[in-house]
Amino acid sequence: MKRNHRLASNQPLSRNLRIGRWGVAGLLAVGLVATACGSSSKNTTSTTAAPTGSTSATTAGGGTSTAGDTTGVTSSTITIGEVADVSGPVPGLFQGAEYGIDAWADYVNATGGIDGRKVAIDFKDSALSCPTYTSSVSSLIGSAFASVGTYAIFDSCGKAPLVAHPNFPNIQGAVLTPSMNLLPNVFTPVPSPSGFATTGYQYVKDKFPTAIAHTAALYGSAVLQDFKEQSNAAKSIGYTYVYTDGLSDTATNFTADILRMKSEGIQIVDMQDCDAIEVADFTQQAQQQDFKPLALFSAAAYDPGFFTDAGSANADYVVMALPVALYLDPASTIPNVVAYNKYLSIAHPGTKPNLFGIEAFAAGLLFQQAMSAAGPNPSRSATIAALDKITSFDGGGLIGPTNPGGKVPGVCYVIAGISNHAFVRVTPATGYECQGTFVPYSGS
Repeated sequence: MKRNHRLASNQPLSRNLRIGRWGVAGLLAVGLVATACGSSSKNTTSTTAAPTGSTSATTAGGGTSTAGDTTGVTSSTITIGEVADVSGPVPGLFQGAEYGIDAWADYVNATGGIDGRKVAIDFKDSALSCPTYTSSVSSLIGSAFASVGTYAIFDSCGKAPLVAHPNFPNIQGAVLTPSMNLLPNVFTPVPSPSGFATTGYQYVKDKFPTAIAHTAALYGSAVLQDFKEQSNAAKSIGYTYVYTDGLSDTATNFTADILRMKSEGIQIVDMQDCDAIEVADFTQQAQQQDFKPLALFSAAAYDPGFFTDAGSANADYVVMALPVALYLDPASTIPNVVAYNKYLSIAHPGTKPNLFGIEAFAAGLLFQQAMSAAGPNPSRSATIAALDKITSFDGGGLIGPTNPGGKVPGVCYVIAGISNHAFVRVTPATGYECQGTFVPYSGS
């Protein structure tokens, strides 16, 4: 695995609205499968798997419960589960998702709850383990009303219990295994089937129409599939990749790539599948070699630690196409960005906001909208029926518009840049840029 210490930070990682560079393929390639469960700040419990098809599971209180359409609901509370990889071989991997759902619950409870019911979070640490993820989902089916904000590499390991209990709403922060989108009870505020949106690429094409014929890409060898999906979208609107390099697991020096790019006349650099520190390293080394492309793609650069890592390097050519609001902007007036940051600081003081937290918070908002439509006497099946009907969702501006009910990805992004060592909004002036199209990818 490539430089594990990076994953222990609270930074958003580059991913094709799934997980990208540090993704499923990379973790499987080095056999990172653990079975230990860790602890969490809120109601973390160990789990005992129910037999496939069974409705009995261990509850948070230690007893057993028979899962029904109103499991987890009382007259005054509603228990929501969440599963995320927090401990295990990559400590802190999706801690942001855990913190994001905590922030959402505190926000909801401070504003009256859901139909007057206080939200309780039963968090399960899947510890980057397939068996632990399976048992966690099975346990929640027996004790919680729904699972909300889940973020786990091995989310496909929940398929059997979710198929066996099709009335259990499973609203993930992001679905990391595209085939899970096929399950009728699996939803996410950011649908991500195989493919990629052209929006960010279109922005750069419009600005530098001839430069796209001189594009280079650096990507993690372990996630070649993600690069194929992204470059396929770029090529569909005219990009030509003159030079590409699949980086090794230990690569930290990009000088050879930079010199090759200079010699090839590269004007656009695609680093969508590199993390924030790698992009920072690249900008430093590019400056040393007097190489400055017209644009460098990297959504992952939108990270609270980027400027520390980049040092004095001038990175004003970095282009970040973000499917979420600029949540690092302290002056943001978007109500749900303000709410996320406020309640994150209350639930976990000193924690930096990140993409996983934003998407978990958005999953909570999606669930809340479905519950409102389902009525004051909630049932799991009514909630799923309500989710099916939500065909336009943006979390009050927190994310670009998507179609969670139809499981159709969005193409709306904020284009951000860098000026004077600070993140800035480039376009549009407000809201999201939606000029792109989603280009499906069916290759391997």
